[in-house]
Amino acid sequence: MIVFIYGTTAEAIKLAPVMRRLDARGMRYQQWVTFQHTDALRKAMPQLGLREPDRVIANGWRGKPLKKPVHMLGWMVSVGCWTLKNMRSLRRAPRSSVVIVHGDTMTTVLGTIIGRLAGVPVAHVEAGLRSGDWRHPFPEELDRRIVGRLAEVHYAPTAETAANLAGRRNVVVTHGNTVKDAVRDGASVSVDAENASAEKYGLVLLHRFEFISNPSLVRSTLSALNEFSPVDLRVMVDTYSRDAIESVIRSMRLERLTIMPKQEHSIFVETLRRAQLVVTDSGGVQEESAVFGIPTLIHRMATERNEGLGTSAVLSKWDPEVLRRFFLEADSLRAAADDQSASPSDIIVEDLINRGHGTA
Repeated sequence: MIVFIYGTTAEAIKLAPVMRRLDARGMRYQQWVTFQHTDALRKAMPQLGLREPDRVIANGWRGKPLKKPVHMLGWMVSVGCWTLKNMRSLRRAPRSSVVIVHGDTMTTVLGTIIGRLAGVPVAHVEAGLRSGDWRHPFPEELDRRIVGRLAEVHYAPTAETAANLAGRRNVVVTHGNTVKDAVRDGASVSVDAENASAEKYGLVLLHRFEFISNPSLVRSTLSALNEFSPVDLRVMVDTYSRDAIESVIRSMRLERLTIMPKQEHSIFVETLRRAQLVVTDSGGVQEESAVFGIPTLIHRMATERNEGLGTSAVLSKWDPEVLRRFFLEADSLRAAADDQSASPSDIIVEDLINRGHGTA
């Protein structure tokens, strides 16, 4: 039995290509969902072609998004209670079972622990990424290090990430992240050229806790974006970032910044592809932008990913001068699209089958 444990929209986007390829082969799997993201994940799942979850481990904070530390704590208690309640059935899982987790969220850590308690191997997709500083991004860097020690199979996107797992067994290089397949699958959806906007715009996606929990950084960043960008900016927000960002744009009257709600992933891929430039603190968006070669400012102190760096992407380290220079030099950063490399999801599926985890 193959079990995917996930709880955020980003995890769903990046695991969906693996599930789609299992479906194409007639391979069975289950989805156990923590709803770390609530409404956003529920909306995204059918859009990504994912069926209803087989088990709901938790339902956010009393059915609502986790907006405060106390909400996160309550959600974690719910996950713990579910695990204890279902421990007996978990330990009866077939010997060929595997739990698959993704990335760097608290669900990644808790899903790994559930797999270990059930006595089945845990496979970590997007393994081995390291920023080198446990404080940035926080707590994601710590999440990755914990899972790196507990997982038994590590699907590392690159040789560099595999090297970070030196000494561990079962490290498989997937030659990229599954987000490449998510982008390619999404880009295959046709868009009516008549309705596609010819407007030039930049795309902004800033959502990490270490950013939105720092009000002075939010204000200084949005002010600089409004001042220096050569094009108007569409600021895409979700439930977690909207309050921190929208109020600043409104109070500071930043007229070149327009709030935009999150989109279905296939539509987002087209919005991203048409953007003149991108400003983001999302590792996934960093990878997606690199697939298209879009000039990208990674607005973080440190990144655990190499995609785009040295070609189309620049790391800001929250330095206003780097931000200003990025806008001046953005046109020179555009790179060729990467549409010929191997499919990471195919590699993962083949490995799962070779390990005896796939059943029709």
